[in-house]
Amino acid sequence: MILVRDGFQAKYGKGGELVALFKEARQKWPQGYADRILTDVSGPFFTVVVETKVESLAEWERRVAEIFARGEFGGWFARMTPLVESGRREFYHIEN
Repeated sequence: MILVRDGFQAKYGKGGELVALFKEARQKWPQGYADRILTDVSGPFFTVVVETKVESLAEWERRVAEIFARGEFGGWFARMTPLVESGRREFYHIEN
């Protein structure tokens, strides 16, 4: 099992709006996106982290391709990008 962690540095004061968009995405694309949405308690202000679990990197690639191919994704993404300063993606093996 792999944990995919997408970390976003929201623009100042925009963390709540970014969280709302990820909650919306979770409703639109319920096939396993954004299992958890995290916000900062310490560190850089307005940090939002989205975690998703997948069985393999191939599954992750398949899910991303499916979401990107949806017509409504472009509109959602256009609403997200003005809220974000930067982002990163990390992949971890879950070693329970």
